[in-house]
Amino acid sequence: MTAWKRALATVACILPAALLPTAPAQAADPPADAAAQQLAERYAPVVKLQGDSSRCADGEQFQPTDVEAVLGDQQVALRGPWRPPDLVKPQPEAADLGHGFPGHFLDFPGDPLRPGCSYAEWSARINAAHPSTVYAHVVADPGFPGQLSLEYWFFYVFNDYNNTHEGDWESIRLVFDAATPQAALSTEPTAVGYSQHGGAERARWGDAKLELVDSTHPVVYPAAGSHANKYGRRLYLGRGSEGLGCDDTTNPATELRPRVAYVPMDRADYLRQYPWLAFEGRWGERQRSFFDGPTGPNMKTSWTAPIQDAETSWRDDSSTVPAGTLLGPNSTNAFCAAVATGSNLLRETLDRTWLLGLILAAVVVLIWYAASRTRWSDADPLPARRHRAWGQTVVAALQLFRRRPRLFAGFAAAFVVLSLLTLVLAELQVARRDAPTDLGAPTENATGFWASLTALVITLLTVATYVVLLAAVTATLDQLDRGRPMTVSRALQVVAAHWRPLTHAAVQYFVVITVLTVFVATIPLAIYYAASRAFAIPIVVAERCTGRTALRRSRLLVKGRWWRTAGPLAIVVGLALAAGPIAGIVLLLGTDLAPGLINLASSVLFALAMPVAAAAVVYLSFDRAEPRPDSPGSGELPGDRRTYSRDGDGSVRAGS
Repeated sequence: MTAWKRALATVACILPAALLPTAPAQAADPPADAAAQQLAERYAPVVKLQGDSSRCADGEQFQPTDVEAVLGDQQVALRGPWRPPDLVKPQPEAADLGHGFPGHFLDFPGDPLRPGCSYAEWSARINAAHPSTVYAHVVADPGFPGQLSLEYWFFYVFNDYNNTHEGDWESIRLVFDAATPQAALSTEPTAVGYSQHGGAERARWGDAKLELVDSTHPVVYPAAGSHANKYGRRLYLGRGSEGLGCDDTTNPATELRPRVAYVPMDRADYLRQYPWLAFEGRWGERQRSFFDGPTGPNMKTSWTAPIQDAETSWRDDSSTVPAGTLLGPNSTNAFCAAVATGSNLLRETLDRTWLLGLILAAVVVLIWYAASRTRWSDADPLPARRHRAWGQTVVAALQLFRRRPRLFAGFAAAFVVLSLLTLVLAELQVARRDAPTDLGAPTENATGFWASLTALVITLLTVATYVVLLAAVTATLDQLDRGRPMTVSRALQVVAAHWRPLTHAAVQYFVVITVLTVFVATIPLAIYYAASRAFAIPIVVAERCTGRTALRRSRLLVKGRWWRTAGPLAIVVGLALAAGPIAGIVLLLGTDLAPGLINLASSVLFALAMPVAAAAVVYLSFDRAEPRPDSPGSGELPGDRRTYSRDGDGSVRAGS
């Protein structure tokens, strides 16, 4: 648009309505529009929003909104594409947007990069005086004669997803093999498409995944925050046209039957009734990249060529995050968390690039510092009891794995058993949650109870498996140090012989950490306790002492070297936990493999990494237990009035 045309449009927008030419009175609906409106009412969608929360950062805070609730609001402004000044008109009305204004944008109250609760509170206020609304439009596609598209458009004032932005237009479409709305009334839709970020998912009419109410009203599950329209209750995985991140529809709590605002078929007719459909700008504040507000329905390909758009952009299904995991951290869940965290970081630094550069530089410096402050060579795995830098413990653990692959494969099998149990529990929980109501589906309270119980059982199984693995690896290194052959069965026998002190040490260790993490103020104490008692399990097996003695001795071994112990422990355990998810995220972004198969691959990597990490932890424990020139060693320890002596079989005995 040239400068003089833009100025003329701006002046026209500012002029009082009385000075503008009036449109002729709207004629009565022709038969086609009457049939189209009847069609729109017959197939009006049922919307199941996700549960909201007292905290505006959680759940779903927005609903399909009447555009008239936004236009004319005192906190909305129409702004132009130039700076400064960019204000065209405060409190724009629907008629103002009828001038088109390409390149302009509506500015809502709040900051989309740091939304806080401003948009949620504003949405609640304007929706209190207006009913939830969906806009229905029937359109034919010139390139596909004999077919019609019935579109329902939803407007939300804010997209509270990874790419937060003002304004959010979503839609569902029903396709009919009919040339006119009158003909469509005598048949059923052939296909349905639900918009999801940059694409849409297709369902045939009558497909099992398409839920209907009263045989004609499709049920829509808008994902929390993003409002991507889904067919069911799942955690959906996006890595392309499905969006980047995860859409959650697992907690539908509010059922809406929005008012159907019918949009006439003819352009002149619908512009008389809804002049804002001529707006060519953006329905939200201008921002960089994908934080920009969206364009309206009239700017989408589907508005004028819906069948062509469906043929080119609809897909047949969506990827879902598997309910259970084989073992270890779930790659798909890690992907969801990583995308959300990365989006938050980008959003917070988008207008402060210096901060993003500073954070990245700090990460690089920390990695370089950690790698350069250790030794990697001269890391033979035996003898186990010798001084090692933390880098040498990692290399020694890897070499031990390489020299005894069958032994460590047996240890990894313990995690396979755990994975099967957790997978079965998770699948049973999903089946119970999704049970049809006529088959006695559980109540919401019952579902929450069983979900919590399942999570508790899985946590206890995971902790028990890790304790057994760490104890078994300790027994293996202890016996190899004595020149005795070792097998998995022999290691498990040693663990079984020490089950009482191991149980005592493990229960006290994890219970204390759990209690300390209940309150934010005591979390630093939990971290301190976790690192200072981290060697209790290896000490029980290697020194054949009670659980209480092992916890005390671990504290004394770490005393004065807490930072030099906590750092290596965090790196070793962190790398083992992250190896599988990182590999899974790479596969998710770089391949089209099914999420379940990717989880399997990352689970195998996790099963192999955990015994190696356990060996590295045991090496660190032996390093701390070895006497140093400036330490009393196995005699009196600093801060301990008792003395410790080592028997001939290696066990530690505390004296007076």
